[in-house]
Amino acid sequence: MQATSSIAPTQLPPPLRTSSDMASTWTDGDLDFDTAAEKIVKAHAWDGAHRDLPVGDLKTWAVSARNGRFALVPLARHHEPRVLRGSAFSHLAARLGAPADFIRRLPAPLQLATLNFLLCDRDEGAATTLRLRGDEIAAVVSGRYAPLDAHELVDTIRAGLVRFGVLADVRVKSWASGLVDNLRLVFPAESTAVEVGDVSAVGIDITGSSFAKSAIHVSPVIWRLVCKNGMRAAERRGAMSFRHVGDPQRLRDGVAEAIPSALVHARGVMTQWKRAVTFMVEDVARQVEELRELTIPERKSLENELQTEARTASLPSSVRLYDFVNALTASAKAAAPARRLELESVAGQVLSRHIGRA
Repeated sequence: MQATSSIAPTQLPPPLRTSSDMASTWTDGDLDFDTAAEKIVKAHAWDGAHRDLPVGDLKTWAVSARNGRFALVPLARHHEPRVLRGSAFSHLAARLGAPADFIRRLPAPLQLATLNFLLCDRDEGAATTLRLRGDEIAAVVSGRYAPLDAHELVDTIRAGLVRFGVLADVRVKSWASGLVDNLRLVFPAESTAVEVGDVSAVGIDITGSSFAKSAIHVSPVIWRLVCKNGMRAAERRGAMSFRHVGDPQRLRDGVAEAIPSALVHARGVMTQWKRAVTFMVEDVARQVEELRELTIPERKSLENELQTEARTASLPSSVRLYDFVNALTASAKAAAPARRLELESVAGQVLSRHIGRA
């Protein structure tokens, strides 16, 4: 009779986790600029006191475990271990050339061994900045990173609106806060009834991030009042971007100067938007399939919205470009704020692509 072993199989420790990033929110409304700006600033204040910790050489730090989470600690132990949030972990993994999703699934000892080996294997020291929220690391950025955090961004926007005499003309129709912040500035005086009872207004989206998740973008936008849909212009139609590098004053000057330029481009997009009412999109199923930027669930959502716009039980073979774009912007509402902005930009690309070649 064969003897059975009484030795239990080895149980590997579970993977270390990250702390949660700042929650992302999107709110539709109708506020003056100062009230909306205050809401974004307060949301960031609730996320924890923020400051930057410069690190001359990241090789002098190590990845450690703290209460089941990833943390960074200096080898000199002059700081307590600081827990990494999700975005910060992704930043660190990218700097080390490690696939973050794969590392997240390894047992804790392998996670630490891999990351610390890659830290030690770096050929030379690299200046780094740890962006802190409370005692946690919210982002890991290069020493060249130029911050323009939420309070600085809204102050910059306000100064630009005042400078060009349009602060009193602006209404904020939506605002987002979190990993990506956004203010949708709409100019009610520049509204057009594209169809009877269907009013759209020109506006500007200004997007930024305190967590290295986005450059600063200033984008022309069209805001449709009846359904609160927003369409962002394609980048070649006046959207401007400013990377977080160099002198922060360059960012402030760039944002301020981009405001009147984006407004001019928004008026041009409105001209395209009015033409979309009479422009037909044929072979709708193929047009949806060709939107490679969309995930499969996003395409399905777009198809459902197209059926709603066309008032049909199945996907129509042809629709007005106006309805196609509205369906895309309506489907974007279900996405997280950063992805919603991306999908609204795709809508602007669709408009420009069809009208531009008409």
